[in-house]
Amino acid sequence: MKLIVNSIILFLFVNFQIFSQDIKSPSEFLGYEIGTQFSRHSQVLDYFDYISKKLPENVIMEKYGETYERRPLYLTYISSKENIKNIDLIRENNLINAGVKKFGGNKNYNLKKDTAIVWLSYNVHGNESSSTEASMKTLYLLLTKNSKFLENTIVIIDPCINPDGRDRYANWYNQVGNFPYNTNPKSREHDEPWPGGRANHY
Repeated sequence: MKLIVNSIILFLFVNFQIFSQDIKSPSEFLGYEIGTQFSRHSQVLDYFDYISKKLPENVIMEKYGETYERRPLYLTYISSKENIKNIDLIRENNLINAGVKKFGGNKNYNLKKDTAIVWLSYNVHGNESSSTEASMKTLYLLLTKNSKFLENTIVIIDPCINPDGRDRYANWYNQVGNFPYNTNPKSREHDEPWPGGRANHY
C-alpha cells in the first residue's frame, strides 16, 4: 500500500513538473510588476516566445499575419503534451463535429470524444490596454496552477489583436503617466491625444 501511495505522489509530482519546470512569471521576466506599467507588443511576444521555448511540448506559437505597421501577429496554443502532438487531428475532429467538414472515414478520428477548444483574444481596442498584460498572466497560470485542465482542453491565446493601437497608447501613457497615480480627470494621463489607441488603420 505504501508503495502505491508513493508511486501516485511521484506521478503527480512529475506531472506537475512537466508544466512548471522553472519558468519565470511575467513580472520576473519583464523586470517589473504586471500592472505598474504597460508592456510593448515586442516585450509581450518575447515572453510568449520564452515560454514556448521552455515548454515546447506544451506550448507552440503560430504567426498568422502582420499589422499595417509591420508588427507580427501570433496565436499561441497551450495544452498537454498529447494534445499538442495531435493538434492537427483535434482541429480536424472539431471541424467534423461542428458540421463544417464531412467525415472522410479516417479511423484515427474519434467523433465521440471531443477536446474542448478555448479561444482567448485580447486587446481589440488598443487603449483598453490592461488585457494584454493579463494574457501573459493567463499563460503563466495555465502552465503552473492546473495541468489537469489542459489534459482535455486546448487553449488558444491571441495576446493582442490590435498591437498598433495598443503600442501607440502604451508608449504615450508610459511617457505621461503620474506616479503615484493622479485621479484628477484633468491630469494629462487621462487626456489621450488623437488618434488614440482604440482604432487602427482601417
